[in-house]
Amino acid sequence: MDRAVLDRFTDALAHRGPDGRGTYVDPSGRLALGHRRLAILDISESGAQPMAYADDRYRITYNGEIYNFLELRRELEGLGHRFRSDSDTEVILAAYAQWGEGCQLRFNGMWGFAIWDEKERRLFLSRDRFGVKPLHYYYDGKQLAFASEMKAFYACPWFPRKHDPAMLALAVTDPFAIEGGEPCILAGVRHLIGGHQLVLKEGGEPRVSRWWNTLDHLPAVPKRWEEQVEQYRELFLDACRVRMRSDVPLCTSLSGGMDSSSVLCAISSLSGGAQERRPQDWRKAFIASFPDTTQDETTLALATARAAGADPVVETLNRETLAAHFDAVIRQMDDVYDQDIQVGAYLVYRGQRQRGLTVSLDGHGGDETLAGYRQFAWQAMDEAMRHHRWGRALDLRATLAGMYPAQARGGVPTVSNLFRARYLRPLAKRLGYRKQKTGGARPGREAWLRVKPAAPRWENQEDKNRMQAEGRDELFASLYRETHGRLLPTILRQFERASMAHGVEVRSPLMDWRLVVLAFALPGESKLGHGFSKRILREAVRGLVPDEVRQRTVKTAFANPLAEWLGGPLKPWIMDRVRASSFQQSDVWDGRKIGEAVEQGYRDQDPEPARSAMPFLQAESLMLKPGRSPQ
Repeated sequence: MDRAVLDRFTDALAHRGPDGRGTYVDPSGRLALGHRRLAILDISESGAQPMAYADDRYRITYNGEIYNFLELRRELEGLGHRFRSDSDTEVILAAYAQWGEGCQLRFNGMWGFAIWDEKERRLFLSRDRFGVKPLHYYYDGKQLAFASEMKAFYACPWFPRKHDPAMLALAVTDPFAIEGGEPCILAGVRHLIGGHQLVLKEGGEPRVSRWWNTLDHLPAVPKRWEEQVEQYRELFLDACRVRMRSDVPLCTSLSGGMDSSSVLCAISSLSGGAQERRPQDWRKAFIASFPDTTQDETTLALATARAAGADPVVETLNRETLAAHFDAVIRQMDDVYDQDIQVGAYLVYRGQRQRGLTVSLDGHGGDETLAGYRQFAWQAMDEAMRHHRWGRALDLRATLAGMYPAQARGGVPTVSNLFRARYLRPLAKRLGYRKQKTGGARPGREAWLRVKPAAPRWENQEDKNRMQAEGRDELFASLYRETHGRLLPTILRQFERASMAHGVEVRSPLMDWRLVVLAFALPGESKLGHGFSKRILREAVRGLVPDEVRQRTVKTAFANPLAEWLGGPLKPWIMDRVRASSFQQSDVWDGRKIGEAVEQGYRDQDPEPARSAMPFLQAESLMLKPGRSPQ
């Protein structure tokens, strides 16, 4: 093992772990582990990695947190295990020594880890249930490398340093089709999908298998609404409680929406009780303010902060500041993203780190597990009409209308009009433009390609067949698909990259596996209807979240107002790139055609061509060129 290569490979991700580093090389020289440390639990040297256990039989390099590590530690101590640190890392090692691969089902957390068993000469890689933490690997038949971000692989001299043209074509036409599948845009690099593991024995081949299936773990739920609410509230508060465990201060990233507001108000309600390993400093709530834009929710966020007794830190993000960081953020994202680039989130997390804060509790996961997006209401309403459930259809139509701003609600057709349209022309055509906005390929992008996109690999046919056999409705299937395969994996990737760019760990209580399986076990009416999306969460936090936030129905995403920048501060950035010779001469897309469309759009004061071109421009920025550093 070339130690210089190991050092470059490890330090390529120094931004993810700025608090320390460590490496280990097996005496045989055939295996090496590197780690960049973000010190949160047991910040002493006792918590450093790669960590050894059981007389050095096991060694681990690990990214993430196991929130129930205190309970597991007590159980393992009862079984005879002894600990030298106060970290969750050592608990993982003891759990693996005790239960083997079965330890994964006992963990409540987010992780990507590798454990080397020196006695068995066996490497074990694991990724958490829903892929909250990333894990990529590359195997060429002789060598295996794995890392949290793809850019690390450039440090390996034997890595081919090429992009996969078909995967790149898929990414620019439908970026949501990438994260939930195995192939990546870098040739030969693969995701270890959430809920999967990889085993490699010395002299053998890597074997990937699935260790988690949400459909196997759906709990029984009460029939009475009030009991459902109480069950959800109890689990939600506990999910927040265990995520407050930290040896460093906590903060929250707060928008004016339901999910992050619920998290902040919940941890505020828990702050007075006794709790192990909880810091006293948790009160700072970071708010991204976009003045003079349609997506600014500062007023609502401040109301939540007041109600929770939190100290708001408002990060005012103007157009010039956002544009100045645009290229750096694209590089850090490591992949292509169709929606608004997370420059705002990137700068909020930077502000947290600058103030000495390295753990942020956020609200990710609520929209995908509890039907928070408009597309789910459209789908559920369509299905209700197909089954002649007119009362449910009318209720969903009213709920859907409330998700739009008041001035746009008149555009939601009545149920009777939709019913007639179903027999006059396919409803899918009427709703097609909405589906494009939620992740499908945008019109025109395919015409810009020189190569055929790869087929999406994110959907599990076995799960589809099983859901059909079990009689799951369309809303269930859609939520399952977006949670496990498309929307949520992509969004989690974006925020994980934005936060870890500055060494900030994001914890998401709504992604607690107990809440996720409960959400899927609940009937659709408990998630969507009676005027509200995420209905059960809204009721569960009654008395905690201010009613002006809790009862607000308009859907506004935590995003950057990209459409409002395209004709302003981003125009020079866009025009420089579409005119660049490397972009014009791409083998994957027709750069001249894209450039002509963008220029014509600007002449017509139409930002849509520039927006449609954005994934191509991201891809160009990500692709390694001769003489250009991947950093």
